[in-house]
Amino acid sequence: MDVSLRDISLYLKMRGAAPEGALAGRIEAMRAKALRAARPASVWRRFRIEGGFAGAGAARVAVSGSLARHMAGCRSAFLVCGTLGAGYDAFHRAAAAISAADALIVQAIGAALMENAMDAAEDGIRHALAPGERMVRRYSPGFGDFPLSAGRDILALLDAPLKIGVSMTESMLMVPSKSVSAVIGILPPDAARAAD
Repeated sequence: MDVSLRDISLYLKMRGAAPEGALAGRIEAMRAKALRAARPASVWRRFRIEGGFAGAGAARVAVSGSLARHMAGCRSAFLVCGTLGAGYDAFHRAAAAISAADALIVQAIGAALMENAMDAAEDGIRHALAPGERMVRRYSPGFGDFPLSAGRDILALLDAPLKIGVSMTESMLMVPSKSVSAVIGILPPDAARAAD
């Protein structure tokens, strides 16, 4: 896995400007270290949407409100979780102890790497689809009225703590911090609208 300077600059809020000079050199140095620290991993599983829920047993995810509107026409969904691993958190803490600027750079690199990791998970899911099925854009807890607490159910349904080492604190923070959970709706072949 790699990440471009352009993607990093977007997360540094540079508005598309390419890093130059000393900043570019510092980003390159931190990027090399970040790539060694990151251990991307992901897990996903498909569930039918029945009675307004995706899941099984007590750990079900409510498909309602903004999520239901986003996934209109979907009869099933993949729950997915990705992470850069605990080593990336340790790397970020070490960078922050030395330099606030390095901490911001490492944060931006991690955000870009996490996006790439989730895109790679989506590619894996795409290969698991039946002919004619289409994915809608992933939707994470915290978007719209989809509560952060839904992340706990997603992790439970995926057995993410055991499989990839991702859990949630009581205050709904994901551990490791560079982790993402999401729902990806699947439109059946006969769905009328195009996927996002």
